[in-house]
Formats: sequence, C-alpha cells, structure tokens
Amino acid sequence: IPHRLYQEGGYRHREALFGIPPYGGSIVQNVYYTNSDLCEIDDMSGGFPAREKEGTRMKPYPSPFLLMMDRGHCTFVQK
Repeated sequence: IPHRLYQEGGYRHREALFGIPPYGGSIVQNVYYTNSDLCEIDDMSGGFPAREKEGTRMKPYPSPFLLMMDRGHCTFVQK
C-alpha cells in the first residue's frame, strides 16, 4: 500500500466471500482504488493510480487486479 494510503489500524471493510474461503492461503496482486462508488455501469472516469487516457476516459487497469471501492448507495450485486 502506498504510504499516503496507510491508515493505522487498517480500513473498515467486509469480505466478499464467494464460495469456500481459502483459509491459510494468500493473494498477491496489484490493488487499485476507485474514487467512484461504481453504481453507474459505464463509470470509468477515475481511480488511483491514474492511467493513460483513451479519449476522455482513463484506460482500464491491466488484468489481473483487485479493486477497492466505497460501497455507495447500490448493492454489491449491481456493481
């Protein structure tokens, strides 16, 4: 995590457990944060770290990655 995103005690979060959790395992992957709640289906306007632009929008992040977002007003199913 970049130093500027470090927060003593971590961030409040809830896990999205899809299936049987792999206890004792680990995941190593790039983590990106979106400053949008992603409740709109075509919102690709922001995110950190910033990417190159493709027209007026930023290009998608290269796969694979983990995406961290705020819950917002919609359900995770809508996301």
